[in-house]
Amino acid sequence: MPRAAAGFTVIELMFVIALAAVLLSIGLPSLTNLVISNRLSSVSADLMTDLTFARATAISRSQRVGLCASNDQATCNGSSWNQGWIIYLDTNSNGDFDVATETLLRVHDALPTGVTVTVAPTTLDVTYRPSGPADASRTFTVCKSGLVGRLVSINATGRTQVTSTSSNCT
Repeated sequence: MPRAAAGFTVIELMFVIALAAVLLSIGLPSLTNLVISNRLSSVSADLMTDLTFARATAISRSQRVGLCASNDQATCNGSSWNQGWIIYLDTNSNGDFDVATETLLRVHDALPTGVTVTVAPTTLDVTYRPSGPADASRTFTVCKSGLVGRLVSINATGRTQVTSTSSNCT
């Protein structure tokens, strides 16, 4: 007695492909937003970590420590925080990184495409005093257009915290 051939018919195969296409079209936008949201969280965490590191270093070394926007990751010449930033010992307390005499502590590369960081009040540098406070309170907004961003805030004592914004970024 011959056995019946096992396998899929063309109609069954087309049905499975159509079902997979529908499921992908529903799930892919959510997955894309999840990836971008995780990228924003990662950049926010990096910024908070670097701010906390700068504060802790200022306290432990009893010296001023600065962060500044940098487009070459070697000098304080950046026009925005999106290009990256550097952390340095500000041994002469002038609020600027002097390449010849001061120590570069840490470097952060440019941000992923489409992710932006803005600061209020607008500034391209932050300096921590040896006792721990920053030179001023600031709020960094990490955004990607159309998504809820993250706020990295420095309070009067120099401590940082990350929160979500209440509205979508523009």
